[in-house]
Amino acid sequence: MKINNPAILSRTRVLVDTPINERGEFVLYWMTAQRRLRWNHALEHAADVAERLEKPLIVIEPFSIDHSFASDRLVTFVAQGMLDNRDAFEGTGVRYIPWIETHRERGSGLLRRVSRRACLVVIDDFPTGHPRHVMERAEKILDTRLHAVDGCGVIPMSWTDKAPPLAHTFRRVVQRRVIEAISNSPKPNPLESRSSSLWMPENEYSILLEELRFSMTPLEWLWRVSEGGVTGKSALEPLPIDHLVPPVESARGGSKEANRLLEIFVNQRLDKYSDGRNNPSEPMTSRLSPWLHFGHISALEVVDRVLKKGNWDPTMTPGKVTGSRNGWWGLNEASEAFLDQIITWRDLGFHFAYHRPDHATFDSLPEWAQMTLTEHASDPRPSYVFDELENAETHDEIWNAAQRELRETGVIHNYLRMLWGKRILEWAPDPVTASDWMVRLNDRWALDGRDPNSYTGIFWVLGRHDRAWGPERPVFGKVRFMSSANTARKLDLKGYLNQFGTGEFDTIEG
Repeated sequence: MKINNPAILSRTRVLVDTPINERGEFVLYWMTAQRRLRWNHALEHAADVAERLEKPLIVIEPFSIDHSFASDRLVTFVAQGMLDNRDAFEGTGVRYIPWIETHRERGSGLLRRVSRRACLVVIDDFPTGHPRHVMERAEKILDTRLHAVDGCGVIPMSWTDKAPPLAHTFRRVVQRRVIEAISNSPKPNPLESRSSSLWMPENEYSILLEELRFSMTPLEWLWRVSEGGVTGKSALEPLPIDHLVPPVESARGGSKEANRLLEIFVNQRLDKYSDGRNNPSEPMTSRLSPWLHFGHISALEVVDRVLKKGNWDPTMTPGKVTGSRNGWWGLNEASEAFLDQIITWRDLGFHFAYHRPDHATFDSLPEWAQMTLTEHASDPRPSYVFDELENAETHDEIWNAAQRELRETGVIHNYLRMLWGKRILEWAPDPVTASDWMVRLNDRWALDGRDPNSYTGIFWVLGRHDRAWGPERPVFGKVRFMSSANTARKLDLKGYLNQFGTGEFDTIEG
């Protein structure tokens, strides 16, 4: 099947290249990473195909508990997003099915059964974690034609042919093609003005579910989980997941909350972003990272809102590619700085992970960083065990506060996340163990963990996307050094430490 939609063409890979099953009953979108209706490339593609075939479209949003970091925190966040999606799909003419995997019913078995009745299956193309595992598993087990669609970021992952080594080099790719990417954004509502054929009649739908032996996740159970507290805990208790990582009561998952935060950022914080983003006590950031990770909002929609706020049009950009982080968009300093973060730095992680399956390991570091860290692996260093770090039991109260923020809120302030990683490098037995500990802590506790952007931050600590620095130091070698003492001098930490510290600040060192 030829793809005519330019917004979809460069974002689609054919994973199972069999003919479309013309006798199939519907088109299936298996929504694993871009968990939203709006600004969704994969949903738009699935709707395009269904409309051309004059077949119904079924959207199944699964969440798997079959991986190491499934927890009360993650299941609650996703369940809240499912309730938002249920509301969003209501009245669109498309069947939407939220489904939380249990120990009784595994996702691969359900996908195999449903796909046999489908004309074509569309799945999210995601370069890391469980969504990547599901995509690769689907490629192996399905006989039905399978398309993977990249809705991850602004710049399609197919537009690079290797892992970008530096932000500067990738920024040049961005500046060459970002206007093309923005002009080929998906429709804000990809289901608007669609044919009535996308709707499966109730009798056919009921028969299909019965024949597939498909038990949908009860709406009442999703509501209980989403409520949190004692009610949510009781609903989650039967699941074989990590119950020691609780939900974050102050961070509700879903597209509604994501769009509320976006409006607050654009209207109240964006103009203060340049000076205020490094203030841990009152950061002027978007705070959207968890919602971007779970696909509850699109990076393209965020970019669109920022550009509209600045009354931007393409004539405001220079014709010459500069690679400079400032001045390219023709907007104010704050907007330029934010756009560089959400496009250059965020997409950099996705492109790196797309080309490097080992992106979450020490082996993915540049050669100079591996060499210098290995040369200093036996240097004397303060020694902690993993449990002491996980429980924020070190001599450094700034570091402890950052770890408590991670445990309590599911995020760490952007600047302090860098310090958090540098201290783990300093305290772990060796650099390989340090990288492993950072990944384990972040993937377990962070709402935005298990994400290419998270791995960019973790491995930047160890030298990825950076250069060698001098003077050469014990433990760090030529990797960039950071200390809690310098951080305390640079930042106003009073409010932050009042919230996440214990009040004992006399042991800040290094």
